[in-house]
Parts: sequence; structure tokens; C-alpha cells
Amino acid sequence: MNGTDHCPRRPGRWVGVRLQHRHVRVDESPGVSYQGILISSYADGTLVAEQWVPLGADPSEEDDEALIGQLREALRWQSGAVD
Repeated sequence: MNGTDHCPRRPGRWVGVRLQHRHVRVDESPGVSYQGILISSYADGTLVAEQWVPLGADPSEEDDEALIGQLREALRWQSGAVD
């Protein structure tokens, strides 16, 4: 996991959300950078999962719905509604 594992330890489950830039390179190409939203899930201060949702320059309604779905699932996990 590569995002926010340096966060302070808190008891219980909690979710962190932040904007993150990623750089991707294929073979010897110069690569491309793009931004996304990193959703990090913690249990008793330990990073247990991360999801990265890319953000396009002109997001579609489908992109928005995908992000809302990921955030909803992360918050349901935080509340203990899902394992």
C-alpha cells in the first residue's frame, strides 16, 4: 500500500480520502501523470485497504457514480455494516 500509512493511530475503523497524483510509464515511454482519489481504510490505526479512483479532466456521470459507490462502500465498512 502506498498512500497514507503514516497517519496517526486511532481506535476503531476509519476512512481517509485524499487527492493523489500517479505517474505511469510503459516500457521506455516518458509516461503520463494523472490524478485520482485515494480512499484508505484503517482498522485500529493500521492501513488495511486502499482504493484509487482516477479522475478525468471531464468526468462523466458514470465516473461520478463510480466514485460515489466507492465512497459509500468505504463509509459502510467504517460503520461496521460490512466486513
